[in-house]
Amino acid sequence: MSDEDTFSDGDDFERLLNSFINSKVDDFDDDDDDDKKDAKNPKDDDDKEDFPPVEDEDENEDELQLSPQGQSENEEAAEEFEKEVAETFDAARTAIEEEDQSPELKGEESELAQAFINYKSSIDKICKNKQIPPYNWQFEIDYLYPNYKPSVGHLLAGDLIAGWNILQEIFPDTIGRFRVSSTDEEFLNFAETLRDQNLQLAVISYVEILIDMESCELTYQAKLLKYQEKHIKRLLYEEYLERKERQKRFVEAVKKKNFPIDAERLISNYFRVAQKDIDGAFTALTTNPAIFAPIDFAKIKPRFFGLVKVTPKDGIRVNMEIGKFMKKVKV
Repeated sequence: MSDEDTFSDGDDFERLLNSFINSKVDDFDDDDDDDKKDAKNPKDDDDKEDFPPVEDEDENEDELQLSPQGQSENEEAAEEFEKEVAETFDAARTAIEEEDQSPELKGEESELAQAFINYKSSIDKICKNKQIPPYNWQFEIDYLYPNYKPSVGHLLAGDLIAGWNILQEIFPDTIGRFRVSSTDEEFLNFAETLRDQNLQLAVISYVEILIDMESCELTYQAKLLKYQEKHIKRLLYEEYLERKERQKRFVEAVKKKNFPIDAERLISNYFRVAQKDIDGAFTALTTNPAIFAPIDFAKIKPRFFGLVKVTPKDGIRVNMEIGKFMKKVKV
C-alpha cells in the first residue's frame, strides 16, 4: 500500500473547513449590523447572567448536556455577543442625542410597546376609579430600545403578573374565576363578555403582551444562534491558521537539519493523523517517522568518504535520528 493510500482519507479538519476557508474572510462581518442591535438594559448593569437563553420547561434540561469545554465556549460567545450589542446601543444613543431625535421601535418591539401601554393605562384607570393606589410599574418602554433582550422580558413579565393580580383582587367574581392558564382564544372570548371597557382592554392587552413577548424572544434567539455560529466559525478559522503556522515551523526545523526526508510531507501527514489520534501520531513520529514519509536513500551521505555504500541499516539509523530530533524539537 502506497503512502498516498495510507493518507487518502485526508484531513478531517480541512474537509470540515473546506467551504468555509474558500469563502471570503469578510463574510464574518457581513451581518454585523443585524447581530449588534440587541442593547444592554439601561436599568440593569449586572444582567450578564441573564444572557443565556432560559428554558421554559424543566424537562428540556435533560435534552442537552454540554461538556465543560462546550459550556465555556458558549459562555464566551454569549459574553462577547452582549458586549457588542451594548457597544452598538451606546453608539446609537450617542447618535440620537446628537441629532436630537427620538428612536423608533420597529416590528415586534413596537407591537409589544403598544400592548404594554394599553395594559398599564387600563389598569391605572381601574385603580383610579376604584380609588386604589396605583401600581408602581417597573418596566419602561425605553428598555426596548433598540431591541428586545431576555432581561427586559423578565422585567416585563413581573409587571404583567402583578397587573393581573390587581385585576383578580378588584374583580374576584370575574377575573378571579377565570383560569389564567387558558388559551389565547379563550382569553379573547372571555374579554368579549366583559362590559367594563378598561377591564376588557386590560384582558386583551394581557394576551397581546404574551404573544408579542414570545415573538420577540424567538427573534432574539435566532440572532443569538446566528452570532454563535459565526463565533464558532471564527474560532475554527483561527485554530486552522494557528495549526498551519505550527506546521510551517515544524517543517522549517526539519529542513534546517538536512535530513534525507521530505519535511513537508512528513509534517503534513503527521498533523493529519494527529487530528484523529494525537498520542498515537506523536509516538509514531518520534519512533518511526518513516511511516509518514519515506527515507530518501539517495540523499544519505556514504560513510568514510564514500568508500562504504549506503545500506538499509543507514536508513534505520537516519529514521531513529529523525525520531529523536522530533521528540526534542520545540517550535
